[in-house]
Amino acid sequence: SGCSPSMSLPRADVDTDVSVSPSTLAAGHEAAEALTSTAASASPLLQLAIKAGKFPMTSVYQLGSDEALHAAPLPPKPSRGAFPPEKPKREPREVPASVLAAAAAVGQAVNPLSSSHSAGTSQPSAPTVLPAPAAPAARAGGSSVWVTAPEGVSAEARLAVRLPESEFTYIERPWSHFLSRWAAVDDELHKIFGEEAFTMLDMGSCAGFFSLQAAVAYPAAMILGVEGSVGIGNGTIGVDGSQEKIIASEGIQTHLRWIQRLNLRNCLVAPEVWDFDKVASLAAKQSYLCDVMLLLSVVHHMDQVSLEQYSAKGLTRVEGSLQLMAKLLQLAPRHFVELPDDPWLSHVYERFGTAQHFLRAAAEQSGKKWRFTGPLVISEWYGRRELWLMEANQEALPMLSLEAIFPKLLPLPSQASQAAPV
Repeated sequence: SGCSPSMSLPRADVDTDVSVSPSTLAAGHEAAEALTSTAASASPLLQLAIKAGKFPMTSVYQLGSDEALHAAPLPPKPSRGAFPPEKPKREPREVPASVLAAAAAVGQAVNPLSSSHSAGTSQPSAPTVLPAPAAPAARAGGSSVWVTAPEGVSAEARLAVRLPESEFTYIERPWSHFLSRWAAVDDELHKIFGEEAFTMLDMGSCAGFFSLQAAVAYPAAMILGVEGSVGIGNGTIGVDGSQEKIIASEGIQTHLRWIQRLNLRNCLVAPEVWDFDKVASLAAKQSYLCDVMLLLSVVHHMDQVSLEQYSAKGLTRVEGSLQLMAKLLQLAPRHFVELPDDPWLSHVYERFGTAQHFLRAAAEQSGKKWRFTGPLVISEWYGRRELWLMEANQEALPMLSLEAIFPKLLPLPSQASQAAPV
């Protein structure tokens, strides 16, 4: 099974140490053809490998729900700062009905359409409900490749603490995606800070996987997860503004439970919703909130709850999204950013073509010069998602205290002192 289809058995007219009869050769060829046919039917990618006459030794193998074998060759490892060639614009991805329903619930809760609008009343610049898929949804989970991995280092080897997959995954995102993204983040954090202290905000922290890993891996750092429950991974109960409901959400409760189990003193949670007005007010202070900000598949949720604010300021949907991203960049000198594919940010892709082009436009609008590193990770999950590191090329700004930014931080001092057994 490890042989390439292009390899052949010895010919009868060639001197070999072992004599092979014609009948044996014929049987061998028949078996090889059957194996080739079976393997090719299992996966289009594997079929391409067979046609090319070689079987990639660096493939990533994953058994899907249909028991089919998929082979995803690893892309060539780029040098730091190198960028892949731009690809032509892709068609919008198909999204499962469950995901569409959750996204629609967010839009309807924060931007309801009233039948009492008159003809002269201004309307939001973009619809709040995502279009329904035209065909059955594509498979959600795909490969996630840590592109910049050091030779011989696996993503799992970078884990600081082993957490149960069942408590941290959501809507079919494979566990390997959490491992690969954390490995890439951890690798870069260690290069930047080593064992020194730093502060990190994990925006849209959900159940706290990345916050918990960072808090354990870097005991001198202060890690804060910000969770508003306005996305999909932790439900949409935060759209009504009730902080009590946000705190009671499954994601935050899981995060707090593991903070106690691991007896972490350097990991906190802020239960609040971030939208355009919130981000703009913080950016106006012209100070950094932290040394590092994680923005992993969360910006589109902030964008979704800001539609009315864009409209009130006379901004188009594209202008609002661009300003939101630019102001987020102003809050920290380093950002790890992962944006979703279509259709969540369809207006962004229609205007800029790629996530990288959008980030570069936001970087320019932020008024700072930025250095891009990546993609660190390339994941397939309802489309292509790339993880980039952006670092500001300028002197540091003053840092705001966490207490000045967040009115409520969890766990409370009395709760933090009650460490639960692991």
